[in-house]
Amino acid sequence: MNAPDRYERFVVPEGTKKVSYERDTKIINAATFTVEREDHTVGNILRMQLHRDPNVLFAGYKLPHPLQYKILVRVRASFLDLTGKVPISHCHLLVQTSDSWILGFCKWVPGFDGRFQIHTTSQSSPMQAYNQAITDLDKELDYLKNAFENEKSRFQNAKY
Repeated sequence: MNAPDRYERFVVPEGTKKVSYERDTKIINAATFTVEREDHTVGNILRMQLHRDPNVLFAGYKLPHPLQYKILVRVRASFLDLTGKVPISHCHLLVQTSDSWILGFCKWVPGFDGRFQIHTTSQSSPMQAYNQAITDLDKELDYLKNAFENEKSRFQNAKY
């Protein structure tokens, strides 16, 4: 069959950046970010989070082709610095509630704790990458459980 190997959906090839940036020359303060080895789940979360920021005028994503494992995130902001960093005030929320892909996109966020790791073929086999993804998911579920319990106790203790 002509189907690509399943691990190719998750493992970033050696020499490929997880996130790349290309400034749009036709529209002022616009850029396209290419996020490798991600799909609609990440694209939609990122788009919705970008919409929360008042500095972002437009945010959208697309998958170029079902067999190309990448998303293109298009952003237009009220301003964009020369390094291509969009000023996203809610980016720390993404870091706390996301998978390892956010490390590449938001590595400039101060205070990022580096909970997750990005794996490439030179660092791990497909099975190791899969096991690491399960470990990261367990960490994320524990974090979400603790955050939920904290919010629940905060609302129970609040006096209206």
